Amino acid sequence: MDVRQTMNRLTLRQKIAQTFLQYYQGYEDLPERLVALNQKGELGNLLFFSGANVRDLEQLHTMTVQIQSHAPQSPHGLPYLISIDQEGGQLTAIHRGTTMFPGNMALGLANDAALAQAQGHHVGKELRYAGINLCYAPVLDVAYDRRFGVPIVDNRMYSSLPEVVAEMGKGFIRGLRAEGISACGKHFPGMRLTQEDTHFQCDSHPGDLKRLVEVELLPFRQAIEDGLDVLMTHHGVFPAVDGDYPASVSKKWMDYLRFELGFQGLVVTDDLIMGAIRSQYGDAESVILALNAGADLLMHTALSDTYVDIIEKAVAEGRVSVARIDEACHRVLTHKAKYCTEIPSVPAFAKKDGDAVARKIAQKALWCTKGDPGLFPLKLVPDRQVGIIFANPARLVMSDAINLYDPLSLKQTLHRLTGHPLVKEAFLPWRPTHMEQVSAGDIAFITDFCLFTTVNAYAFEEQIETLKYTRQICPDKIIVGIATRSPDDAPLLAPYCDAVIVTGGLSQVTLDALVEGLFITGFPAPESAPPRPERVW
Repeated sequence: MDVRQTMNRLTLRQKIAQTFLQYYQGYEDLPERLVALNQKGELGNLLFFSGANVRDLEQLHTMTVQIQSHAPQSPHGLPYLISIDQEGGQLTAIHRGTTMFPGNMALGLANDAALAQAQGHHVGKELRYAGINLCYAPVLDVAYDRRFGVPIVDNRMYSSLPEVVAEMGKGFIRGLRAEGISACGKHFPGMRLTQEDTHFQCDSHPGDLKRLVEVELLPFRQAIEDGLDVLMTHHGVFPAVDGDYPASVSKKWMDYLRFELGFQGLVVTDDLIMGAIRSQYGDAESVILALNAGADLLMHTALSDTYVDIIEKAVAEGRVSVARIDEACHRVLTHKAKYCTEIPSVPAFAKKDGDAVARKIAQKALWCTKGDPGLFPLKLVPDRQVGIIFANPARLVMSDAINLYDPLSLKQTLHRLTGHPLVKEAFLPWRPTHMEQVSAGDIAFITDFCLFTTVNAYAFEEQIETLKYTRQICPDKIIVGIATRSPDDAPLLAPYCDAVIVTGGLSQVTLDALVEGLFITGFPAPESAPPRPERVW
């Protein structure tokens, strides 16, 4: 593609269309309304979601090939950027036919940039075959918790250490880039110190600029210096630079990104339909603000049919300049020239190779924070029963896609890997009632030893109350506490457990690694365990 010549041929409406991500629900081809836009040259790019567009890898491959076949029917034959969230772990949009990786927190606990790059390579190969050329990953946010001012979790974040976030992010980006896939670092300039979910309300960061430079901005700066060419913005307010507008619609933040950090790549907004933006500015005003601020590619899943009209009217009224449209369109076309390549007809990867990388990450992430490693592997006696109290693994935050995946069961995993027949498993709600606590305690009481898992118990104290009760009625039994989501649960589990394991995630590969460590291989002694930062979280 000759970007300059293409720019000269496009009408204003066609240029505007290049700055937008169209969204629809469907699994086979473009809907008629988008076909009609394409024939006018007003279909620029596409945004896919797991539940709305993806059944499995083969279906997605077939659909994207069909979609790109429409490009020659547009006036200028421009291909489309087709984008998706394929982060790994709790947000894996293409989860059937691909490798399910443990997630970013597990990778941060493993603290292995080579494994991060290996994951990026494999995901890149999967995405190329899927026909995806823009991946909304990695997450470069630094993790914190609003309640204690300590690290948290959302498993989407690598670590509370900005250096670990930067190294894992750069590794993943390099892997994707080597396979011809564009990585998108998010959510600039960092989210959620306050843990307000921007799907519902605006986040505000209380830190000064020194704090932002040393913590939140460090991973972004390093990724930019390492060649990152797409960034997604965050819907939070950062008064250190702009106290009036969220970063996604802030020209001050966009100028900081361009002039202070030297980023010359493509800036894409997070979905402007989120409550943090829509509740303040409405639909039309939000896209005008974002474009004027300096965003190049806009996401607003409610404006598929009206975006071009809104921006064209704003240009006519003098609210958006043609020069700004040209700048954004030029960046999009430049990106397409680099990343819109032919979709392979057959996969260039073996799923088992990705699964092997995922296994290594899951195994290296496991962290025995309390207990004598000599306790493991636990001995499975044929006539002895294992008790499992398994905290609800369902969707915890809006960014979770875990409900779309195959159901998780520690009991089934244990039985599959060890063949042990006597396992009793109870599922524990995030906030169990008194009788649910008693019922869970019964499992430990009638079995020979107990595995007790938590999901963010630091925020749902009823889980720890259940553990206290369980210990009271089972004073002499072995209880192994397992923090499956946030490492912050580990010190809460410690007083009532003989050993505590942090997994860094909650996916099938993580459960496999956990069961192997508990019952087959054991865990490495501290002196032989993989080196970790002094404070991983």
